[in-house]
Formats: sequence, C-alpha cells, structure tokens
Amino acid sequence: MARPDVRDKRRDQILDAFEEIVARNGIEGATLARTAEVAGLARPLIRHNIGNREDLIATLVERFLEKSRDAMDGMLNELPPEKAIHVLVDWLFDKSYSDPQLVRISSALITASADDPRLARKMRSWLREFIDRITFTLSASYPDAGKDRVDAVAAGLTGIYFNIESLYPLGDIQSVSQASRNAALLLVTSLETKNVK
Repeated sequence: MARPDVRDKRRDQILDAFEEIVARNGIEGATLARTAEVAGLARPLIRHNIGNREDLIATLVERFLEKSRDAMDGMLNELPPEKAIHVLVDWLFDKSYSDPQLVRISSALITASADDPRLARKMRSWLREFIDRITFTLSASYPDAGKDRVDAVAAGLTGIYFNIESLYPLGDIQSVSQASRNAALLLVTSLETKNVK
C-alpha cells in the first residue's frame, strides 16, 4: 500500500529538482544528470519514475500550467464583488503575491517555444487563458464598456504585469513597480469614459 506514496513523493522530488534547474539554467541547461544530482537520486530512478528528458519537459510544462491556473483561480476566487478589477490589479502588482520560480520557469518555457512549435502553442494558450480571465473580470466591472476597449485594456494589463514580473529579479524596483501599477489602473479607469472616436 505504501508504494504509490513513495512513487508520488519521488516524482515530486524529481520535478522539484527539474523546476529548480530550469528556473536557473533554462530548458537547454536542464539535463537528467543535473536533475539526478539536485534531487539526490540515481539517474536510473529519474528514468524509472518519469522517463527521459522529453518526458521531464512535458511533465514540467503540464505542472507549470496547472500551478499557474491554480494561482490565478485562487486570486479570482478571493476577489470581492465590488471593485474586483481594482483589487486584482493591486494583487497583480504586489510582489508578495509573485512566485519567482514560477516566473523564471515561464520565461524559460517562452524562450524554448521559439524552437518548439508544440510548446509555443501551449504557451500561447496559457497566455490567452490569462488574458481571458482578465477580460472577464474587466467586463464584470465595466459591463457597458465595448468589447474592443475591454480587450485592449486586458492586453495592456497583461503586458504591464508580465513585464514587471520579469523585472523583480533585479531587486529594488519598487518605484517602477508602483508606477506600473498606476499605469495599469489608468488603463482600467479609461473604461469609465464614453467611447472616444
């Protein structure tokens, strides 16, 4: 009976190690040998529990997508009914809600997408899903705003958010982060005005 728990723990141990390596070295720098070393396991155990390098990458991608969805779902489920989009912007631009390793993994996967059309499709779908969730929240907050305007603001918020997330490793960027949050809120409040031609 205890065997499946051991296998699940071992898979998590391997995937945690692989994520750490990808976050530091990118997909191209992630090998079975490094994974075995960081996980503290023999290389054959990596193959036995997950498979080859391609299997590790595929499992990492699915794990990343799941973690990313769960993080966004967690935020969206906690939004108050009033001013939901303003609260979401506050959370998106609050560094304490950021997961640095997840951000570095997303960056590594986006970079690897240039040479992997299947991965690029998955990452575009991930991006589209993120934007759709922002769009939904914006539409709920501003039901009278036109679809084109809501889509434009959702894309702008996403761009500002991903940019600031990618800059956090620089360290002290509080002023840039605050200005980015303010820019995001300016975009959001633009939906309060009538359509301008």
